[in-house]
Parts: sequence; C-alpha cells; structure tokens
Amino acid sequence: MELRLREAGPTDADVLVGILIASKVGSIPQLIGEHDRDEAFWTDRWRSYLNDGSRAQGSLGDGFALLAELSGKAVAFAAWHHTTRHGTNAELESIYVVHSAQRAGVGTALLRAVASRLLADGSRSLCVGYDPRSPYKRFYFKHGAVELNPHWAIWRPLDTLALDPPG
Repeated sequence: MELRLREAGPTDADVLVGILIASKVGSIPQLIGEHDRDEAFWTDRWRSYLNDGSRAQGSLGDGFALLAELSGKAVAFAAWHHTTRHGTNAELESIYVVHSAQRAGVGTALLRAVASRLLADGSRSLCVGYDPRSPYKRFYFKHGAVELNPHWAIWRPLDTLALDPPG
C-alpha cells in the first residue's frame, strides 16, 4: 500500500474528525464518552484550529495538520502548534490512526514528518499530552519521548525523533 502525507486545511476538518472518532472507537472505546463522538463539536474545533490556530495554554496561536492516506484513503492525521508549554517549542496536539492502519508505520511516518517540519522552522523540542490510561502513550516512549509527569512527555532534542528509524 502506498502512503501519502499531505497538509490538511480547514476544509479537511470533517475528514480529521472521522479519523479521530473511528480511531477512538476502534482502539480505546473504554476511554471515550458521548462528547468524543460529537461530530459537530469536533468539526468546528478542528476547522477553527486550522483557520485560527490553537488556543491551548502556552500556544503561540498557529495550528498545522498532516493527513495520511493509504492507497488514497484517509487513515490518520497529526496536528501540532508552536508553544511555550513545558519549556518546549512545539506541542503535538493530536495523532490518530484508524485501528485497521495501526502497526503499519503510518503513525511513525507522521511523527517523523512533524519533527522534520519543526526542525526546519527552528524548533528543537516537542511536548505531547495524553490520558495516563491510554495504552498508546507507549508509542511516544518507543520513539524517544521522556515522561515529564503522568500526563506529559517531551522530545528534547527533536533531531533524534526526525532520524528515528521506522518501527
């Protein structure tokens, strides 16, 4: 299968939301509630994030996303923005891969692409927040993130993540 990464824009908000909901339902149903399935809320939120930037604590007001397609079908996305949170230059807002595309290198390709873009703009560190109950936090640690506390991890320096071998 051919993997293609492309920039996502505000008009892709509904695609991102479809991936977000499908990923959560298929991978971590025990951690989601009705709010997680609210398509209208999440579509507005992602459209705003990509139009107007992040409003997260410490955010510098921008917002970016990459969409991953396998053989032409959207299966994953990663979103990030610049920040001062935890003394880092950027925050990985979200990374979601639908269950059927997991363990195929899609998440790794997205994470490496985000790191490469951040390095190109001068960023040197990246933080990510997560639910401590999520089994997917292991993905971050596998790729070199260091746990700051039960809710946050950091990549410092980013160079190692951009060069991280797939797997």
